[in-house]
Amino acid sequence: MPNLLFEIGTEELPSWYVSRARESIGPLLEQKLTKEQLLYGEVRSYATPRRVAVAVSDLADRSQQRSLEVRGPTEQIAFDDQGVPTRAALGFASANGIDAADLIVKDTAKGRYVFALKTVGGVSAAELLPGILASVVSELPAPRKMRWSDVSEPFVRPVSWLLALLDDEVLPVRIAGCSADRITYGHRFLAPQALTLASPDTYVASLREGRVLADCEERRLLTWKVTMAVAGTRDLRIYDQPTLLEEVSNLVEYPYAILGHFDESYLTLPEEVLSTVMIQHQRFFPTRYEDGRLAPFFVGVSNNRVPDEGVVRSGYEQVLEGRLYDARFFWDSDRKKSLSQHAWGLSGIGFQKQLGSMADKISRVGETSRLLAEAFHLTREEREVLDRALPIFRADLSTEMVYEFPDLEGVMARAYALAEGLDPTVAEVLEEGVMPMQPGGPLPTSRVGALLSITDRIDKLVGFFALGKRPTGSADPFGLRRDAVAVARTLNSVGWHLPPTDFIEAAVTSYRNSDVSIAESVVGEVSDFIWDRVASLLVDEGVRITVIRAAIADAPSIISASRRAHLLRRLMQTQDFSDLLALYKRAANLAKESGDCREVDSTLFRDASESPLHVALPDAQRGMEKLLATVRRSLSPWDLGRSPSGSFPEVDVALKQVLSLKEPLDTFLDNVLVMVEESAVRENRLALLRGVRDSLRPLGDLDQLEGV
Repeated sequence: MPNLLFEIGTEELPSWYVSRARESIGPLLEQKLTKEQLLYGEVRSYATPRRVAVAVSDLADRSQQRSLEVRGPTEQIAFDDQGVPTRAALGFASANGIDAADLIVKDTAKGRYVFALKTVGGVSAAELLPGILASVVSELPAPRKMRWSDVSEPFVRPVSWLLALLDDEVLPVRIAGCSADRITYGHRFLAPQALTLASPDTYVASLREGRVLADCEERRLLTWKVTMAVAGTRDLRIYDQPTLLEEVSNLVEYPYAILGHFDESYLTLPEEVLSTVMIQHQRFFPTRYEDGRLAPFFVGVSNNRVPDEGVVRSGYEQVLEGRLYDARFFWDSDRKKSLSQHAWGLSGIGFQKQLGSMADKISRVGETSRLLAEAFHLTREEREVLDRALPIFRADLSTEMVYEFPDLEGVMARAYALAEGLDPTVAEVLEEGVMPMQPGGPLPTSRVGALLSITDRIDKLVGFFALGKRPTGSADPFGLRRDAVAVARTLNSVGWHLPPTDFIEAAVTSYRNSDVSIAESVVGEVSDFIWDRVASLLVDEGVRITVIRAAIADAPSIISASRRAHLLRRLMQTQDFSDLLALYKRAANLAKESGDCREVDSTLFRDASESPLHVALPDAQRGMEKLLATVRRSLSPWDLGRSPSGSFPEVDVALKQVLSLKEPLDTFLDNVLVMVEESAVRENRLALLRGVRDSLRPLGDLDQLEGV
């Protein structure tokens, strides 16, 4: 069976797109091969700043043959009274490549229809692949594509060449102004000559000889290795930054590390400033001494090896020197004012045209936070920290440092607060109030910091939803999904037992003196929006969506819902619970017929199966309480989306007590006619079933588990 290799050669790709392209091209090609019924073996994807490629082993020579039954017009339309095919039948037969005499008539649920039976497939791979590969180029997903020259097909960057080999045969793929060949190209500077491939099997090795590492993981590991090596020449350690390593390895086709130096006087700047300048703006690796102190050295990774490495080093150092000089200037200039004075500048910074300035927003956040502080019973010390932090919360937005380096918001508030001599606890809260700064970023660890973080984001959600600016489809220009994810993660990590609606209603109250009208529906819309993010995060933890729906159905606190989801996930793995669930649904369906909430009266029992069920209910309810208590003890609050670290060592004991309900319930449902004519007996039996339903209801809406 032949092997396939397809490479799209491009101008320099953005570093953020290299990994995304590698992750996308394989599944896209697999989808198209499957659609064409072309069987295949292993699929491997490659990407560098100048190419995206995919290799497929053991590709079938031909697509699978299969019989296809195509429905046409009704019998009445297809044939006249003498059974002669009409124009409709002749056209249908011609369109399907068969003779009208081969049409058959079959009965269907909608009547008698004409069908064409034909054999499809059996097309050679060499014939199918050019179209498939061309469509891969045009459909490879990217948020932004460009056009160039007179080429009609857009791509992320101009396409420079195409390589398409099926074993030793060149496939005639033509798209984006290029025709495929068996030629690829090595490193732009170190080996720019054309590389002619005899077969797909030589691809990775040939590029390696051309100083190109096509495999992303191989390139990443070598980048780390050479970076560590040059740092080791000074007994330095690399500043741990996994995202930087991936980004840098996507900037080069073959890495060459260079150790640079900056003036030690810049070490007086906060460490976060130095690391942000080096990492975010220059893509340099900061270094540390063995004792953990930041060192005045950095490692830059070049895509070229030059005869005089000092030239590159000098260029790196000059660029960094300019950035650090500016940062020190901002640091000195900003400290001439207190954070309280910087806070005055928030009135001149717009939040949203209809929602006011940042000062207006912070005023609402302060009101909401104080309302919720009572609900959470913050200690006197925590209330004092909150009261001292609120007047200067997000004041660093008006500083020159944050204006130039927006990623340092919060970090600079803490740094300026400490430099000003404020309480370190207040300084930490100022930073935690804007966490997380990026998806998956660190969360607040203090209750006051978490409260500020949540109220700040919910204020934004309420305001934008009130204005009708909620996300649509994949478009989210205001980052509202990111804010809702941050709320969900923070609430779960703190473990507060209040539903999101309580936070949302408090935020709505804070808008009462503004010009924004908040419709009653906004509370429910924002709540649903947050719960959608909770569901998505739980899916990331491996919980099935039906289990998630059951856990969050009554919109409890987020920590309660996420714990229930993991408990249900565990319980659904046991056969006894699955059997109990089936009985529960029968009981719950009958209990819906109950007209009142009367208590069970044992004097109205008429069947021997009623009393055992009545006796079993209290024990099952106690078992449920133990079960939920076990989960609360076992699953400490965690960062939602990353799975809890705890387990359920005591679940089986408590579950056994809950399952004691199974046998008497089964017997009751098999032997007792619930809907008898005598109303008192009927309502009493319905009350028994209502008790069964209510005893298991703390697990969530178990009706959602249908089909699990």
